[in-house]
Amino acid sequence: MTEAIRPYRTGPAEFDGIAPGYDESRGGAARADGFAEQLSPLLDPALPVLDIGVGTGIVAAALTRRDRRTVFGVDLSPGMLALARGRLGPRVAVGDAGRLPVRTASVPQAVSTWLFHAGPDRTAVFREVARVLRPGGRYLVIPVRGRRPVDDIGRVVNALEDRLDPAGARQDGPEALAPVAAAHGLVYEGTASERRTTFEVSPRHMARSLSGGLFTGAWPVGREDTRFVDEARERLLALPEPDRPRVREMTDFVMVFSRAA
Repeated sequence: MTEAIRPYRTGPAEFDGIAPGYDESRGGAARADGFAEQLSPLLDPALPVLDIGVGTGIVAAALTRRDRRTVFGVDLSPGMLALARGRLGPRVAVGDAGRLPVRTASVPQAVSTWLFHAGPDRTAVFREVARVLRPGGRYLVIPVRGRRPVDDIGRVVNALEDRLDPAGARQDGPEALAPVAAAHGLVYEGTASERRTTFEVSPRHMARSLSGGLFTGAWPVGREDTRFVDEARERLLALPEPDRPRVREMTDFVMVFSRAA
């Protein structure tokens, strides 16, 4: 029998709780600068940018430093936005990505970094993006998963993700998002600015991360899913040399969506 797990949308309370350590747990300023480097060539420096799901503002701040562009941000988590205000000042607001507090056809370009894996209603988000973008405007999306690592740790974690998300509600790659965008009149232009990154983590470190909530809390695990996480932790700790860091590889890329001129 197939085990069905109810899709879970991460709410503001979860992100409020992890806000203080969020940046450090996800690569910090170095990774944010890398994302900004990917996004910047695809954006017009003379036009403002709306960062949908701005979070702590670390990527938006890195974009601001490049070409001195103006970046505005919207996020549902007051805890994350408290940090974003320290970086972007008053150019941030509390708002749902599926109900943007933005005028119709007023945004020349928008970005989202690691938004859709948190479970927002894709249909609502793309409907709103199509509404607020100007004709000819672009929406750039960096997915959280990129091209998933397939090393021994990756195989365990990927299998766990698939068990926790059998309906694919948290899939945020082109296969999941392009059809939704097209249904709302946005053209998927493909991927751009691919960037290969490497990092080190041991199976034991990954097991500890899972025990605190998958991906340090941004993907909360419900009570009914605990045994899946426990099984994954056991598999990680059973890998050869569980304390030896693995050099892991991932490819980040930008998905480009546009509204017809």
